[in-house]
Amino acid sequence: MGFLLAPGESWMDTRSGSQCSVTPEAILNNEQLVLPPRISRVNGWSLPLHYFQVVTWAVFVGLSSATFGIFIPLLPHVWKYIAYVVTGGIFSFHLVVHLIASCIDPADSNVRLKKNYSQPMPIFDRSKHAHVIQNQFCHLCRVTVNKKTKHCISCNKCVSGFDHHCKWINNCVGSRNYWFFFSTVASATAGMLCLIAVLLYILVQYLVNPGVLRTDPKYEDVKNTNTWLLFLPLFPVQVQTLIVVIIGMLVLLLDLLGLVHLGQLLIFHIYLKAKKMTTFEYLIKTCKEESSKHQAVRKDPYMQMEEGFLQQGDGALDSSAQGVKAKSSLLIYKCPCHFCTSVNPDRGSTAREADDAPSTSTLGLQQETTEPMKTDSAERKTEIQELRCPCDPGLPP
Repeated sequence: MGFLLAPGESWMDTRSGSQCSVTPEAILNNEQLVLPPRISRVNGWSLPLHYFQVVTWAVFVGLSSATFGIFIPLLPHVWKYIAYVVTGGIFSFHLVVHLIASCIDPADSNVRLKKNYSQPMPIFDRSKHAHVIQNQFCHLCRVTVNKKTKHCISCNKCVSGFDHHCKWINNCVGSRNYWFFFSTVASATAGMLCLIAVLLYILVQYLVNPGVLRTDPKYEDVKNTNTWLLFLPLFPVQVQTLIVVIIGMLVLLLDLLGLVHLGQLLIFHIYLKAKKMTTFEYLIKTCKEESSKHQAVRKDPYMQMEEGFLQQGDGALDSSAQGVKAKSSLLIYKCPCHFCTSVNPDRGSTAREADDAPSTSTLGLQQETTEPMKTDSAERKTEIQELRCPCDPGLPP
């Protein structure tokens, strides 16, 4: 990703001539620390190239070579020309829109007009600003941006109409290149469907009548029916049937895997367009819904434990030591906050400390086990409420 400013390092603002201190800001992505690049990326061809991008182009070249060099030449004359036109048109369209989606700079218009991409970018200093973009002004790009503009950490620049950062094209997808990205996905899906149709036709014809697949004039000189020609008509290469079968199975498997992933992506973006949402907005909405569900699920066990604790009555907790242990367990379970210390008001120490080293009050309770303390349900409920974590939302202090 390039070199980053070290903690305490400063950068020079060439426009104002002032020196600004910055602090590295990073995010966690799949449990890995992701740091923004020091130099903002212009488009999908800005170094370093992502290995997903390399895999994408390798697969495209491989499938194109196999489709037009091996399988389409095996079709009968009429179907061969139809396949060349239809499949060739789809693959060519995909190549064009894929290149455009990768080459376009999706940055905000003010960023493209005022930003100098050769200058190093500061890393966001959260001690000075709560957010990168405030009141439609980006504190990193130092320009006024549109309402739907977001600052991408992977490209380290503001992207207009930010949808997501795509690793397969190694570029951000925004309002400037979204439809080229969508066309890339749609054309790739259509091309893979055409390739599957060609492969299935060849498979059926090989099982029914293999001679139908040997209509090219070059086969007149081939007497062995177990020999096939690849890369017709320009560079015929003789291979055995097993080689063609292996290549066909590998291509079919790769095609099916790509079709599953691209098909899901295409359906997802069709759904987003129907809902008039971006991928970023969908993820934010999903996170909020999951957070709300998590809070609701987290509240339910508390209420269930409280009700079960009260329903047990006096006979379920005949021992005062058992009652203390139940209260301690409940206290540990109830406190989800990692930044507070829950204190038992009866003992002046945490429940975890009580399990390791009994306090004076606990020893006193253990001495009175011969005379079990019987407390009514109302008093038990009061004790449970006192043990609740005050930082837990939705629970009384």
